[in-house]
Amino acid sequence: MKSKILIPIIVTVALVGLITWKLVTNKQTIDRNAELSMTLNTVVPVMTEKPQYMNLNEVITVNGRIDSKNEVAIYSKAQGIVIRKFKKAGDVVSRETVIAQLENNVIRENLRIAELDLAKAGKDVERFQNLASIGAITVRELEDAQIALRSIESRIAELKDQLSNTTITAPASGIINKDYFEEGTLLAIGGSVADIVDNKALKMYVNVTEKEILKLKKGQEVVITTDVYPDSTFTGIIDAISPKSNNQYYYPVEVTLNHPQLQPGMFATAVFSMEKNNWNVPAVSREAIVGGLKAPYVFVVRDAKAYKVPVRVGISNGEYIEINDGISIDDTVIKSGQINLVNGSEVSILN
Repeated sequence: MKSKILIPIIVTVALVGLITWKLVTNKQTIDRNAELSMTLNTVVPVMTEKPQYMNLNEVITVNGRIDSKNEVAIYSKAQGIVIRKFKKAGDVVSRETVIAQLENNVIRENLRIAELDLAKAGKDVERFQNLASIGAITVRELEDAQIALRSIESRIAELKDQLSNTTITAPASGIINKDYFEEGTLLAIGGSVADIVDNKALKMYVNVTEKEILKLKKGQEVVITTDVYPDSTFTGIIDAISPKSNNQYYYPVEVTLNHPQLQPGMFATAVFSMEKNNWNVPAVSREAIVGGLKAPYVFVVRDAKAYKVPVRVGISNGEYIEINDGISIDDTVIKSGQINLVNGSEVSILN
């Protein structure tokens, strides 16, 4: 009986030992291959460049969206049923173009009656003036007649205003972006009628940092690019600069545009050129900078090895960046292949 129990235990122990031995052997093989790979690939291929003195214009590039400078929401000033729809979404309208007509029969009738009352009140005042001149009536009676006349005149002015409000017109030129009514719709006072977008007068809002805002000024020209027209550039003018940052600590800048090819809703890029020329410091390609602009550094080649050198950067035109400190014009800077480098890595120059 004991032998029957011991045999499975011995077999299990033997299998566990075999598996353990196999795993250890595999790990040793992997480690040897890794060491061999590191031995064979200690030289990292890179591409280099020499810093050069350049005429750099500082460029600030910011993304934003193009909007209409004039967007008008039309609300009804009168209450009534729409009896005629003259314009719909997508139609081009000019200022004072009729968009819709509301029923106004009751207002017209009230206006007709008020005008008859005005004629009668005018005759009453004239008659009372004649009677007052001979002392037949009191001054108070004449004043009451004059007050009644002015009251009717005020009522007529109000009815005429109500009547004009039943004809809904465009307050500005542009394209009807959306309408909110159909013939037979009951519009209430303050109800939405339509939205008009002026597609000729455009604006673009962008946000810049506190350092960048100090370099911009109102009236400055801006270059605008968009993916919709990849081979074209457009110009704009800085129209307004916010004196206060938003909740994200960015400063809004408004740029005005006037290009019929561009449309509200398009995404675009604004390029601000600072026009600050500098020939006195070396510049390198933007891709040579590692670590970002907060803690920038470059790799320089010395005796076929790459060494990490912290630098202090200045202005950039997007392609090249100014180096104020850290390297000299005689250094050889690595611009491609840095991802595989550590301080002291052996390198081979491809270019």
